Amino acid sequence: MLDLIHDLTSYLKHPYLARIPQKTEKPFILLLKLALICLMAGISGGILLSILIVLKLIPSPGPSLIERKEMAKPLLFIMAVVWAPLSEELLFRAQLRRFTGSLLFISFICGAFLSAIIKTDWAFLISPFVFIVLYLIYRYNLARSVTLKFEFWELIFPWHFHLTAICFALIHLSNFEKGISLLPLGILYTLPQLAVGLVLGYARMNYGLKYSFALHALYNFFPVLLFIAKY
Repeated sequence: MLDLIHDLTSYLKHPYLARIPQKTEKPFILLLKLALICLMAGISGGILLSILIVLKLIPSPGPSLIERKEMAKPLLFIMAVVWAPLSEELLFRAQLRRFTGSLLFISFICGAFLSAIIKTDWAFLISPFVFIVLYLIYRYNLARSVTLKFEFWELIFPWHFHLTAICFALIHLSNFEKGISLLPLGILYTLPQLAVGLVLGYARMNYGLKYSFALHALYNFFPVLLFIAKY
């Protein structure tokens, strides 16, 4: 367990394009260890957020939309444990090993946040143009040389890895009634999601997408179960 924590912290200090192991020994034990680390990371982020609010260093984010949603419990369970992990891992983590996929991700995020800020759906129209510009820069400056492309990707990957975790966290501002209006302090209100996103990114890069999906589903499982039991 300590070796895994040490490997995780070392990786997060400087993310790199790690090779996925051919076969992981004792995958279920590994997944449980990662789930425990994920849980500790999420709880730690939640405690730090609570301290910041109690000390009035940041204002209260207001009510959560999750508590107000009226949804059948089986549907809520499926959405939280199956749909959310699947869709979020495909969006935020799958592209981490694909350069062109990363360009698509950046383009989509630009459209998503512009739409959220100006509160219109048409702002997503910016995404194709952002992608075209980024792809043309890539195509005519990097694609001509595999070595040049790899060196550039290796250089910017640590930044992109952390950007992905930050975007994953900020998307969860939608859980609050105030939503995007919580910016520019939004990252503080999503500290639990940021911490979990970093662990999920580590799992995806070092063990594969199936591990990050299973870990995400497992992490969502217990809170949703408690929420359903409570209400």
